[in-house]
Amino acid sequence: MNDWSALPLFLFSPLAIIGTGLLLAQVLGVLLQRCGVPRLYGAVAAGLVLGVSGVGLLDTALLSYFQELLNAASALVLFEAGRKIDLAWLWRSRGEGASLMLGCLARGACAVAILVPFGLSWSEAAFIAAILIAINPVVCTSMVADHNATGVATYAVNNAVGLSHLVALVALSVSLAWLRSHGVTNELPFVEQLAHQGAKLLLGSAIALLCYGLYKVASMVSQAEASLRPGILLATLLLDLGLCSVTSSSALLSLLLMGLLLRNAEKRENVFQTQLRTVQEIGYALLFMMSAALVQVREVLHWTVFLMALLLFVMRIAVTRLALVPAPAWSARKKHAIALSACSLVGFSTLVVDSSMSNAAYLSVTANGLMQALLALNVLVAPAITWAGLHFAGETHQGSEK
Repeated sequence: MNDWSALPLFLFSPLAIIGTGLLLAQVLGVLLQRCGVPRLYGAVAAGLVLGVSGVGLLDTALLSYFQELLNAASALVLFEAGRKIDLAWLWRSRGEGASLMLGCLARGACAVAILVPFGLSWSEAAFIAAILIAINPVVCTSMVADHNATGVATYAVNNAVGLSHLVALVALSVSLAWLRSHGVTNELPFVEQLAHQGAKLLLGSAIALLCYGLYKVASMVSQAEASLRPGILLATLLLDLGLCSVTSSSALLSLLLMGLLLRNAEKRENVFQTQLRTVQEIGYALLFMMSAALVQVREVLHWTVFLMALLLFVMRIAVTRLALVPAPAWSARKKHAIALSACSLVGFSTLVVDSSMSNAAYLSVTANGLMQALLALNVLVAPAITWAGLHFAGETHQGSEK
């Protein structure tokens, strides 16, 4: 970290710095919410002020010191994303479920089509495109929770978040194998790399099944009431995360599957959600503050890279909207709202929870600069656009169904 000898001694404690950032994020978030601004921007402001583009207290070195804490926060976010996937609805709806899947594929394909002419190699373009398939669960879940959004568009976006991560994980495994076999490091052949990545996905799935079984057994043995089961669940999620870490298996897939499995295990979702909501909100603020802290504003000043990032950002919204055309159950207004609400994207920081996904070291300077610009755009504008989409659908507590 930077040398700030004039600062009070307590600020040199890494834990105190994180606590200061979270306190600032919470206070600013509440004040901004009173002015009609999404509360998540409190975490954005705190991250920018304390991060690498501000006073430099929150930097990569300090965040790596709290790797396990960030992993735990990511575990809650990914679990919640998996818990929103309604496989029965996706199957029954057919047209709507297929449109959400088509949107995932379209985002990836169009990203490759734009990135290759920009000068990136096919392997780099495929890797970044795989990341751009996914919708940021922190932004969507936080906006939905803050504005009590409910309705068909909100339900579709919740399913799209989890579904996009499942598709992105498969695409990431293939693209990472290609990148490692054809990139600057030229490691094992593609087939061996692909088998290696596939084994990590399978092991992550097995760990999810094991931990789900342990959760069910612990709940049955203890005969815990619904209000007490979240504590058992949190312990199980940490066990899942730890097992994935030591085995280098896919924690991303494992935690998503835990959420998917638990969707039908808990019948009293209102109690379940209430017990976890405070912990989740802290996790959202921590992760988004971390993302904002790593934003390098100077990357946005490189107009070529910034315009390419802006094109990719707008493209994701456009192709998501086009993919919704075949869905007969949603009105044009709802489709616009879904596309806007699904605008947010993930970055390298979201993959921090998964030790099986080593990525940035394999990318060129141009590719890393583009991801930095995309991260800046996502932090600065995605929460507002997501909120606008939910409001446009008339599904926030400020509006009504239309």
